[in-house]
Amino acid sequence: MNVNIRYYVLTIAAIFMALGIGIFIGFMLDGQKVFSEQQETIINQLEQKFKDIQTENSNLKDNVQSLNKQLDYMNQYGKIVFPELVKGRLNGVKVAIIETNNDFIYPGLRNALMKAGATISSVTIFKDDLNNLDQSEKDDLITNLSKYGNIDSNHLIESLSEKLTEVLVTGQDGELITYLKDKGYIDFTGTPGNTDFIVLAGGSNLKNNNLNIVDIPIIRQSKILNVPIVGVEQSDVKYSYMDAYRKQHLSTVDNIDTIIGQTSLVMVMQGKDGNYGIKAGDTAIMPDSFIEYQQNQNQNKTNSNEVK
Repeated sequence: MNVNIRYYVLTIAAIFMALGIGIFIGFMLDGQKVFSEQQETIINQLEQKFKDIQTENSNLKDNVQSLNKQLDYMNQYGKIVFPELVKGRLNGVKVAIIETNNDFIYPGLRNALMKAGATISSVTIFKDDLNNLDQSEKDDLITNLSKYGNIDSNHLIESLSEKLTEVLVTGQDGELITYLKDKGYIDFTGTPGNTDFIVLAGGSNLKNNNLNIVDIPIIRQSKILNVPIVGVEQSDVKYSYMDAYRKQHLSTVDNIDTIIGQTSLVMVMQGKDGNYGIKAGDTAIMPDSFIEYQQNQNQNKTNSNEVK
């Protein structure tokens, strides 16, 4: 019986194919087992990691609660001690506060100055409308400012800032304040004139701000008038003015919304020049002369008691 060679070839090929399929199936089954074991190991590791994270998160929450309690205690301590720290240190000083935009409210600033014995002679707040004057409003403003001298129409708001600073310091041409207030360009309370010190409150939440057209002219004019000026802002402003103030050789406090910043302000107004607060470029967190001042106060009390 003659057997075709192709039959043998196909048979052998089928045998090897069957062997290959069997090896492949066995490998896959074994691999699936290994994969299943690895998957289980990974799941166990993830579960353990999740438990560790939960534990860590719980510990962090406890730490945050503890720190918040400590912070609350420190704030209460500051509120109690602060009035005694600054009492009488600015007696008789008449202060003009100028806020160069209406992004923030500064009740802490005003309270701190009054607790130190200062008199707030005026509070001026520039409104955002000054950045959006149409031509008719500019013409009207030029007409009114021209009453007090030559006006550079190309630098209108700068001229306004300079003249307003002069009015706040000297008290002359006070009708300008009435005009600006009636037009809605500023908010104003108090009485202009007899200003011993200017507190310039800047910083902004908008990039398109009044820094170059309001703040810088005010600083320059105050120096011309020989009136001391300090620049302040809150710790959480989005666009800080502190670097620009420092370039004008101004003492600054960049955390005026805190007890520490308010203490720094009082000390700066007593002559402790520098840049204080929590931001880059500051001299220190606050002036370092308080301990010396307090020692002198205690010594004076001791001497007074000995005399008695």
